[in-house]
Amino acid sequence: MSFPQKISSCYASKFNADCCPLRKQVEFSDKENIKCKGFKNDPIGDKNAEIDGGILQKYKGRLLVLASDECAIHCRFCFRRNIRQKKNDDLPAKLAKILKKDKSIKEVILSGGDPLMLKNSELQTLINAIPKHLNIRIHSRMPIAMPSRFTSALWSLLEQIPNLIFVVHANHPNELDKKSEKIFARLAKNGVVLLNQSVLLKGINDNAKILAELSEKLLSQRVLPYYLHSLDKAQGAAHFEVPLQKAKIIFKELKELLPGYLVPRFVKEIRGKRTKIWV
Repeated sequence: MSFPQKISSCYASKFNADCCPLRKQVEFSDKENIKCKGFKNDPIGDKNAEIDGGILQKYKGRLLVLASDECAIHCRFCFRRNIRQKKNDDLPAKLAKILKKDKSIKEVILSGGDPLMLKNSELQTLINAIPKHLNIRIHSRMPIAMPSRFTSALWSLLEQIPNLIFVVHANHPNELDKKSEKIFARLAKNGVVLLNQSVLLKGINDNAKILAELSEKLLSQRVLPYYLHSLDKAQGAAHFEVPLQKAKIIFKELKELLPGYLVPRFVKEIRGKRTKIWV
């Protein structure tokens, strides 16, 4: 198993059956060993977008920082499942140098892995390298996978960030619970912009009613749906792919079920393109 199985106890506690849509996201399947044409180790071109170790630029005005190489859970459809990141102890210094030189950058995105897998001291050093007038976007599964990470020390750190955008990754309404609701409520109280991104996944959420329920539950927890991604074609994840024609039908049905502000943008990322492509 080149991409090891990793499931947090909190996430596992939400499983409800053998065919559970949450279990399917994180448990290893023999289907991952099937090599499929068109599926690649680096499906969205991270390597080509790297401008320095662990720092990528794909789009104008934004930097993407691979802050950590660890996650609380290993999603089997992860587009970085075949990429092994090297730990960059000098990442904050590299980032500060780039930001000092390039005044066109308006936003820094902390991704990974999961940036909240960093120690508080490591995360603080990284945040300190970013000028306070820039937007900081954190992409994390922690409110769902490991809510215990939100300690008083982490809250103190997060509440120091003036322009924070927090993007969670939820694919199914069953991932959201009272613990995630409590975290989002506190983030919202502090003025943080809360967004969600999902991936359209075969056998998990390839149903307009499930996606509508997810959007409505997100709103009840103060999070707005942001993106619904078409599956990135990472080798080992082909069994999660929803055929494009079916995906379009699902999205059409979803738009008929929800008000416009609850409909996520259905997008696909293509290596080398300057924007995500609306499907």
